[in-house]
Amino acid sequence: MNGIVAKTTRLAWIALLALTGLSFAQVSEGDRLVDAGDFAAAIAAYDTVIDANPNDARTLAQRARAQVYYADNDASLDDAAREALYEAALADAERATELAPTNPDTWFELSRALGRMAQYRGVLQSLNLASRMSDALEQTLELDDAYAAAWHARALYHDEVPWIAGGRSGQVEPSFERAIEIEPDAITHRVAFAEVLIAREAYDRAAEQLDAALALTATTYLQERDLEKARSLQASLP
Repeated sequence: MNGIVAKTTRLAWIALLALTGLSFAQVSEGDRLVDAGDFAAAIAAYDTVIDANPNDARTLAQRARAQVYYADNDASLDDAAREALYEAALADAERATELAPTNPDTWFELSRALGRMAQYRGVLQSLNLASRMSDALEQTLELDDAYAAAWHARALYHDEVPWIAGGRSGQVEPSFERAIEIEPDAITHRVAFAEVLIAREAYDRAAEQLDAALALTATTYLQERDLEKARSLQASLP
């Protein structure tokens, strides 16, 4: 009898290890597909993992990210499909923060989903979403003060949200500078900062950021898109 129990236990462990290995492989594949710019396929890879374990906070956060990227980058989507993706991302990110409230990644993905939904609907029409985004960013940074992407998003929040709703223009440049201090080789921080500097007619400083961005090498689809934008912005400088 004990031998039967032991054999059953071993088989259960083997099955669990196989499932764990499959989940890890699917998450890794999803991450690879995000880097390649195939966001729909990435979502499908994450779906497989979440179907097996609906409480996988990390994968929920990764799927939220992929859903936002898909909505942002696929021009063939109609308005209803794009909004549905943002709503799905928000639901995933909210669930991820509930499951892993001390993980800064879950809070950052919540801020991303809230921010993109607010931008899509119009910041002035979505002040509650913008306020929740700010709260999620502050929670991210409270958990990890060196979270460069959160500093980047914080800069954009203060640049785009009006003063009456909490935006503070004086926080924009320090937030971008902090992101770049943490991740000096991240193309996206420098390009986004350059856009803001151009809008403020600080052309020499924008050129410095664009030169630095164009000296870097893109290794993902989104990084290449950022380099394309950098080239376009550099060509437009007065």
